[in-house]
Amino acid sequence: MYVFKKIHVGMIHKRQVQLQCITQQPASGCYFSPEYYKNAEEILSLYQIRGSYPNVPAMKHLFPVTLNYRCPGKNYVFNKFFYILFCLTITSYVNAQSVSGIITDYNGFWKTSASAINSVKPVNSHNLLAFTYNNTQYSTGVNDQVLSNHGESFIASDFWSLPVAGFTGAINSITKIGVGEMYDGIHNGASHPAPVNNIAFYLTDGIKGLNLGTGVANLPAGTISFNVNTITPQNIGDGVPDVIVTQIADPNGSTDSYSFIDASGSIVGHKKDMLFTSISPVANWTADFYEASTNPLTLTSSFTNTDRQIRMWAADLGDFGITAANYQSVRKFTIHLSGNSDIAFVAYNNATFNISSLLPVTLSDFTGKVVNNKVQLNWSTETEENTSHFTIERSSDNRAFVALADIEATGNSTTTKHYGVADNHPGNGVNYYRLKLSDQDGSFIYSKIVMIQITATATS
Repeated sequence: MYVFKKIHVGMIHKRQVQLQCITQQPASGCYFSPEYYKNAEEILSLYQIRGSYPNVPAMKHLFPVTLNYRCPGKNYVFNKFFYILFCLTITSYVNAQSVSGIITDYNGFWKTSASAINSVKPVNSHNLLAFTYNNTQYSTGVNDQVLSNHGESFIASDFWSLPVAGFTGAINSITKIGVGEMYDGIHNGASHPAPVNNIAFYLTDGIKGLNLGTGVANLPAGTISFNVNTITPQNIGDGVPDVIVTQIADPNGSTDSYSFIDASGSIVGHKKDMLFTSISPVANWTADFYEASTNPLTLTSSFTNTDRQIRMWAADLGDFGITAANYQSVRKFTIHLSGNSDIAFVAYNNATFNISSLLPVTLSDFTGKVVNNKVQLNWSTETEENTSHFTIERSSDNRAFVALADIEATGNSTTTKHYGVADNHPGNGVNYYRLKLSDQDGSFIYSKIVMIQITATATS
């Protein structure tokens, strides 16, 4: 029987895969023929491998592979090695979608990677500045200047957390609110009062919603849906990530499913399942995990001052089977949660598609600038439906926000409406601003966070 010494599968570019087999010398006239299933009917031969240490050229698609050893009048299909090869292929594909390194604003600048995990463990809020995907570093748009000041090379990008309008899961005894160990200001213990009990807040807080220092562990099983307004077709399949998913605690064997659906609820393309145990960690952090099933939150000793790992993966729309032929059918992005997900945020590439919340108001922009030692804040809505009012909130630490003013909304409109307000007494240093958009039925969402630096000369 033919003996395989080693089978190796590795990613070499985007979603192309390189197969390498190290074997004994094939018998005279014999060769290897790896094959993959393009669809249910068509089986394609990739390459006829002759000789020892053969290399298979890169596949442009990734499918289950069988490895055949063919000789005149005979055909050997090595099912045992098909199983190994298939597993390695899937693992390679997942690893190719792994985020291999990140940079955040913890202590100003904090860089870590799967190959060189930073020994410093964040104990507080910190926002994702950049991430590395398939050997390319992308910024998130949180603070590109910091990256440039530290000599980092990156592709400037625009990522936001998905706004959570609600979910179908029910909070249970294993659901935890995870925050950096010093987030509450108390070392090795609970704060009084406890942090706010609001799951949606911890999935969208921070600058652009990209705070890696808070999250929800064991997010309840259920479904989260987000409306998708517009997809840019030229970005489909370009290898640039369109979705980022985080994992901030202990992954297990459960999978979450991600998919795009049409107006009738049918999946467009195909769903994508992710098993986080296949993703290499890029960092460690130290956290407190409060009990989300109690209000106020409570903290037990076994979940106090405890270390956890951070993992991330990313995907292109093409990985979901979205194509130029079907993208116009997409209406929603849906996540089916297993009940064991530990998420800081799920983010999307704003250059590829726009995601609106389920609240019937569309915020087109929210900006701030310093004018005569005051901060002028302006925003616009494209549409409003039963919108009640806007609340301007400010924070000095990007955690505790205080309401500054309420501005009455137009209420119902299909044309652009402009609003503005001035903060006449901003604090020295960094000021964080956000909008709370409230509906007449009492539901609300938060905008992105605008960061304004106030100095003695008030020039930023």
